[in-house]
Amino acid sequence: MKEYILYGLRQGQTERYMEELLIATKAQETIDYVKDLATQEGFHSFRVATWNGEEPNFTNTLNI
Repeated sequence: MKEYILYGLRQGQTERYMEELLIATKAQETIDYVKDLATQEGFHSFRVATWNGEEPNFTNTLNI
């Protein structure tokens, strides 16, 4: 159950915390299509993340 998540920055933005979620999809071939559309709307610096449906492990995050 792998899911692809595409983030991008709007024109004039450079910081990663300003990324916007553009699409979350199970079809990897959709990513390039959405990148093209987003580029036309002024987005740049795209990042693709994957999620396999696993639960988050907050213990590791908190270093307990």
